[in-house]
Amino acid sequence: MHTKITKTSQAEAAASRAIGQIRQSLDLGDATDAAALSERLAARLAGLPADDRRLLRRDMAVAAHDLEALVEALENELGLLAADLKALNHRTGAARAYGQAATVIPLRRA
Repeated sequence: MHTKITKTSQAEAAASRAIGQIRQSLDLGDATDAAALSERLAARLAGLPADDRRLLRRDMAVAAHDLEALVEALENELGLLAADLKALNHRTGAARAYGQAATVIPLRRA
């Protein structure tokens, strides 16, 4: 599971770097709202020369790919975590049942 966390961390770092580079190159500020960010992005893109737009389109495609990889890594990690929690729940239930069974006084038959 440590390998999955490392992959997620790497994907997150790559996506964060790509988004940071795009934000910096377009001077998008610190907008965290997706709608506001997309409006700023569209306005900045409209004002760029065609060559710059093509270069930026490539950078945005890379960032989108990195984000997709991050989503996939997070989904995989979430699936592993869910499986671990399910197994833990089963073990806890079995331990409880075993503990309760140990305190039950058996019936004596004459």
